[in-house]
Amino acid sequence: MKGLVWALYLMVQDPSAGAVAGSQTHMGQSWAYTGVSYLNQTSCKSDAATFSKMPARNKTDGADQELKIVYVCVLQPMPGHYKG
Repeated sequence: MKGLVWALYLMVQDPSAGAVAGSQTHMGQSWAYTGVSYLNQTSCKSDAATFSKMPARNKTDGADQELKIVYVCVLQPMPGHYKG
């Protein structure tokens, strides 16, 4: 897949939040790019699984313990590869 990489994203789910109109938060979910990318899906999935299994107390400081924090892999264009 020339020009594409697997990117590691952090997804935070807040069970107490509903949909927020006009924002990137939908159904209590927020996504953030971690700045880490991989050339193959296997490596990304392995890290995502490892980080997702960590207890929430090891992934946050001062955040509500109700939050569910998971890591996911998303296929995206390699930075700088596609120019408009």
